[in-house]
Amino acid sequence: MLSSTKKKYMFIIYELSNKGDIVRGIDISKALGVKKASVSLMLPNLVEENLIERARDGSILLTKEGAMFASELYLKYLTLYQFFREKLKSSTDNARTDAICCLCSLSDENTKAMTDFILNSDIESQR
Repeated sequence: MLSSTKKKYMFIIYELSNKGDIVRGIDISKALGVKKASVSLMLPNLVEENLIERARDGSILLTKEGAMFASELYLKYLTLYQFFREKLKSSTDNARTDAICCLCSLSDENTKAMTDFILNSDIESQR
C-alpha cells in the first residue's frame, strides 16, 4: 500500500497526463499546492517503486504499472466524487476535495469496500 502522499502524487500525475499535456514537476507542484522542492524529493521515490519514469526532457511519465495503479485510483475517485455530488449534494469543490481525501487517506481495503458499496447500491436503486 502506498502512503497517502504517494497516492496524491499518482492521482495528480494521472489526471494531468490524461489531459494530454506533458507533465512536469512544476505542474505537480501547482496542482498539489506544494513547493517544487517537495516534488523533487518525492519523484525519485516513485521512480524507485517503478510507478513513474523521467524522460530526457525532464517530463514525468507513468510506467505501465503506474498507469494501471493510477487508473484504478482515478476510477475510485470518480465513484466517490459522483456519490458526494449526487447523493450528498456536495459542492463541486467539496466533492473533489473529499473524494481525494477519502481515496488517499483510507486503507485500500476500505476504499474498495466503499466504492463497491456505492456502485452496488446504485445498481440496486435502478431496479
